[in-house]
Amino acid sequence: MNLCIDIGNTRTKTAVFEGQELIDYCEQSFQSFVLGETWHSYDHVMISSTKSSIDSLKDILKKDSIHYLSHDTSLPIKNAYGTPKTLGKDRIAAAVAAHLLYPDECTVIIDAGTCITLDVIEKETYLGGNISPGMKMRSKAMHEYTGLLPEVDINFNPQIIGTNTRQALENGILYGTIWEIESFIARNKEAFSDIRINVILTGGDAKFLAKHINCPVFVDENLVLKGLNEILRHNV
Repeated sequence: MNLCIDIGNTRTKTAVFEGQELIDYCEQSFQSFVLGETWHSYDHVMISSTKSSIDSLKDILKKDSIHYLSHDTSLPIKNAYGTPKTLGKDRIAAAVAAHLLYPDECTVIIDAGTCITLDVIEKETYLGGNISPGMKMRSKAMHEYTGLLPEVDINFNPQIIGTNTRQALENGILYGTIWEIESFIARNKEAFSDIRINVILTGGDAKFLAKHINCPVFVDENLVLKGLNEILRHNV
């Protein structure tokens, strides 16, 4: 049994795997992290964290079973990123999971969370990608860095021309995000025209965005956890 913990900017997601099968899942805040009472016993733990300190977990977990994902961790794929020390752990974990799904093809990975990451893995090599603000961050930024614009929820309006300020903000956020993703996918399809291109969406806004992106996509909200499990399997 493997226990995988993905501590992000907003949420902490945890899963138990038996081999490659995800058998239990939990989402909670980092501050109130607890192990579920009904969870199966585990042999090894893999932790990916955006937090500078995760010492509080050491009192909850079996200390001799913990593996922390870092730039020094052995991976089952090649990493061509120029600055591996600064590469987000969730990004490389997602790439590992994508390779597991499509080992001989090219995959665009869209992780739509607090930030949006757009990454590419070609066969067994992670090439890199881009980072931009997530939709909630865009809304908050426009409110906080202006004098009069409100912070808005993200709603889909079929009319792409906003007829009032709230709708204009909603459209700017959602359509701007959609067109950014679609453009990134299209340009990579041009760049890798000789190989099949797959698109995976993950992250908190994945299901919402998948309804509005104008190309075939596969949604897997647990992609990072599956990648963490595969990295752990590679190291134990």
